[in-house]
Amino acid sequence: MHADEPPRIRQAARSTLPKPAARQRYVEMGELAALRQIRKDSRTLDAGSIPVGPFARLDAGDVAAQDGKTRGAITNLFGSQAAFQAETMALTLSAEGWIEQLEFPSPEDFPTAESWLDALLAGESARGPRHGSEPVVDYGFLWALWLSTVPYGLWSERIREPSMDEHVQLLRRLEGVIERALDHFDLRLRADTIVNDLACAIAGMIEGVWLNQCLTTQHPTDPDEPIATMLRRSGRLLWRGAVEGAGG
Repeated sequence: MHADEPPRIRQAARSTLPKPAARQRYVEMGELAALRQIRKDSRTLDAGSIPVGPFARLDAGDVAAQDGKTRGAITNLFGSQAAFQAETMALTLSAEGWIEQLEFPSPEDFPTAESWLDALLAGESARGPRHGSEPVVDYGFLWALWLSTVPYGLWSERIREPSMDEHVQLLRRLEGVIERALDHFDLRLRADTIVNDLACAIAGMIEGVWLNQCLTTQHPTDPDEPIATMLRRSGRLLWRGAVEGAGG
């Protein structure tokens, strides 16, 4: 090559992978790129308030139009569409007020501990998301919106902190009502179990079933039963495993 010739670009060798394997490889690379992008956005989110997930697509003009107004009605209040998006996300993430309003069934209103537990879990199913329902502002739908931000919580304290604060608040409420039920029905936990163990197990089970409730209204493996049956039956197993004399 002469000194005045431009450098030659070396072409990458043609892939020898079969087409299905090549497609799979690029999809996996895309998955990793998506995770890296979430990590990057999460770090930006902690440095300043920015919207992520569906909140980043929230259109101030569309929202204002529902009130017969223009985008300016919102941007005048918030300063910008981005600030409106970020404040909407922040309010959704900080849902402690909804937990404060939560009322569990009173143990004193039921003849047995299991009938009380059944009512509590049926109520929790109803409080959660409901597949196919019209969007409304209630705890179940806000919880589903929260799911869209969960991957950012892997790297963002701004997402993690309000989520965990709310979860701890729910656990404290569950601990209190479980203690009341044990006292009212004259029951006690097994020697290797504490109230917090049972509260954590019930809370984790509720949110696990809520994931299914986002996708179906019926029991996943028993289509003749509603999804609430899954929560109630699983809760009964937890209770019987933790409480001496339960279900005897």
